Amino acid sequence: MEVLPERFIELDGILVDRRIFTTQFICDVVLQQCGSACCHRGCIITPAEIARIKSHDGIMQYLPEQKRDFLEQEAGEFVGDPKRQPTDICLEEEWSMIRFFQSPEEMRCTWVVDDGCVFLYPATEARPGESAQATTVKHCAIHSYALDQSLDWKSFKPTDCVQYPLSLYQRDGHTVLALQEEPGRARVPCLNNPIGPKMYQSLSDTITYLLGPVFNERVQAYGRAHFQE
Repeated sequence: MEVLPERFIELDGILVDRRIFTTQFICDVVLQQCGSACCHRGCIITPAEIARIKSHDGIMQYLPEQKRDFLEQEAGEFVGDPKRQPTDICLEEEWSMIRFFQSPEEMRCTWVVDDGCVFLYPATEARPGESAQATTVKHCAIHSYALDQSLDWKSFKPTDCVQYPLSLYQRDGHTVLALQEEPGRARVPCLNNPIGPKMYQSLSDTITYLLGPVFNERVQAYGRAHFQE
C-alpha cells in the first residue's frame, strides 16, 4: 500500500485525518457571514440523487422567481449543461467525489446561477436575544424542504453536500476519512476561520451518516482521550 501522510491515524481499520481532531469548525451561516460560500461551485450529483430530488416538486417553491424562471427555461432541469457553464465549477472538488463513487461517468453538476448553486435562496435569520434586525443569508431549498417535510436531510440531500468538508473514499483497499483539499476552500470562511468545537465534535452527525454510529463513537472516544483540552 502507498504510504499516506503522517497526519493519518488508523481507527478500526479506517484511516482518519488527524486534522479533524485539531481543527475548530462550525457551520453557521450567520456567525460566519459566509453567504453559504461552500455552495459557490454547485453540487456534484448522481443519477439516483437527481431522480430523488425530481420526485419532490415542492423544492422549487423555495426558490426566488428569477431562479424558477431560469429552470422553466431549462425544462425544469437543474443539472447544468457543461457546455454552458465554466468547466471548473465542479472540478474544484470532483476529485473527492470521484473517489467516493468511483464512477465519474455518473456524476453531474447542478446549475450555478448568481455565483452559487441553483438551489440557494435568500432568507432572513435572527437569533433570540439579538437585535430585531435580521441577517440575510442563503439557505438550501433541498435542505429546507427536507426539514419542513420531516425528512432526514442527511439521507435526502446529495452526498456531496452532506459530507462537506469531509471526504470519504477507498484507497489501496483502505477506507479513508479525510478533509477535502479542493482549491475553492479559499472562498469558504468556515475553513479559514477556526472557531467553535473541533471537527470531530461538530461533524459527529456527518461521521455517523458516512460510517455509522459505532465508528463515530470510536472517533469521539479517541478525541476525548487524545485531544481533550
